[in-house]
Amino acid sequence: MKRKCIIGKINKICSISDRYMAKRIKEENLPILRNHISLFYILPKDGTALLFNEVANIWEISKSSLSDIIAKYESQGLIKKCCCYKDKRSVYISLTPEAVFIKEKLEQIEIEFIEILLINFNDSERNVFEDNINKSLLNIEKIL
Repeated sequence: MKRKCIIGKINKICSISDRYMAKRIKEENLPILRNHISLFYILPKDGTALLFNEVANIWEISKSSLSDIIAKYESQGLIKKCCCYKDKRSVYISLTPEAVFIKEKLEQIEIEFIEILLINFNDSERNVFEDNINKSLLNIEKIL
């Protein structure tokens, strides 16, 4: 097996996927930034609200950065923010119906990219590829 700079190849896939997502977001006129995609993936489509702190932990982003991002999308009507009646310090956030449309569009764009990435793979190779990616992630998550 050739192993010449596998990290470089992984980085190149990441870089190309980032550029592809940014290009498609622009083409679709989606009112979000490419580096904010994770927020739309974290929040459920069904409008279920998550705790602000929970989102910050899942996304691994600072609370101040998340607060700024939430404010941006709340002003656009894409994120709904509400305070807990029992504990005023707890803030819940959820997607609005307009944001659910954006999330679905992002999922479609991701599928497009994956189809391009795996264009010459048969079904078995696609499954093996995904299984191996998952195994690799489990292996490296252990070291952190």
